[in-house]
Amino acid sequence: MQEIRTNSETVSNSARARLPKLVIAPAWRWAITLFLGYRVLWTIWAAWVSSVYPQYLPEKALAIWPITAPLGVWLERVLLWPAARYDVFWNTGIAEQGYAYLPGSTAFHPLYPLLIGVLGRLLGGNYLFAGWLIAQICCVIMLALLYKLVSLDYDEGVARRTTLFLIGSPLGFALLIPYAESLLLLCIVGAIYAARLRRWWLAGLLGAAAALTKQPGVVVLVPLAWELLRAYRTELRARQLRAVLRPLLGLALVPLGLLMFLIYRATLGDAEFSWRNPSTIVWALLVTPSYDKVWDHHFSWPWMSLLLAFDRLRTAPFFYLILNTFLMLIMAVIVCYSALRQRGAYVLYSLCLLVMNLCILYPLIPYISVVRRFLIIFPLFIQLAVWGRSARLCTLILFCNTVLWVYISEAYVRGAYLP
Repeated sequence: MQEIRTNSETVSNSARARLPKLVIAPAWRWAITLFLGYRVLWTIWAAWVSSVYPQYLPEKALAIWPITAPLGVWLERVLLWPAARYDVFWNTGIAEQGYAYLPGSTAFHPLYPLLIGVLGRLLGGNYLFAGWLIAQICCVIMLALLYKLVSLDYDEGVARRTTLFLIGSPLGFALLIPYAESLLLLCIVGAIYAARLRRWWLAGLLGAAAALTKQPGVVVLVPLAWELLRAYRTELRARQLRAVLRPLLGLALVPLGLLMFLIYRATLGDAEFSWRNPSTIVWALLVTPSYDKVWDHHFSWPWMSLLLAFDRLRTAPFFYLILNTFLMLIMAVIVCYSALRQRGAYVLYSLCLLVMNLCILYPLIPYISVVRRFLIIFPLFIQLAVWGRSARLCTLILFCNTVLWVYISEAYVRGAYLP
């Protein structure tokens, strides 16, 4: 009898050994763990702020506690409505009604609203949940790809801290709400990672998706071109242009994606330019004309916003301007510092976005949304992660991020901070 039991256990163990084991790669394991932890933290925090300041919230965000509504309605109030502010309504409105939603809708690039529209219809018209779900999926994939990308040049500790400092940054919650940042950063990081693996058509496709997601997405063409030149420098020196032709065609998808949207936008009557004035052509390529008409945003020299901000701080200071100007200066210094030490592709990408961010002039509120614009400059967080090798500096970075996150996220939920 004992022999039979032993043989049975041996067969069972042998069969179990033949079963495929579920092995999750470190990048995905860390990304999922980090996402779930932050997701729970943000949900509890946003729900608590909603219950403390109900007078500032949309009607559907009220009555979280006690649980009197049906479970589905209550979960919607807890997960969705505390984060439904500002651009969330633009994205879901365009997804449902198209670019006829409101004047100025064409300032929003089409990919994210398009995805929301497709998924929202499949979910029975719940566009807010569709936008929320897309943001969660994109955030997890982006964190995993960023981990892999950083691991190409640094150790796993730097890769983990990079993703931690990114999602734990003062505006990291923008990656979990129906904003375009998680999709945009996913496309940018994915494109650069594909270029590092010499998969040029995939890099170009993801770069085109970035250009169709948001205006700064087209900047990814610069680091992609740098990686291409570095990979084929021998062929270029020998003038073997045929070897570079296919990769170039792949990267050409990036400006092609932007051009497709510009042509579509022109069919909507939102493309004002004159061949006699080259600056108007550049303006039409960089940003929709309705952007200036509706929000009074326009491009100027980088120092103009700084001079305007200092003038406002001198004559009529207010805390939003003080905070954004302070954070802008800190982030600009870190970007410039890291430009002396990082990979060439990252340097070009960071400096291009830095200049673009500083050139946006909004006379009413200087540096409005500047913190969110810096969120996609991921090499900034790589530099913070390198500094984080020191336990003291790591603790200091986490402490500063936490303090700023508590204030900014709380103010966002009660509608007092425009990210």
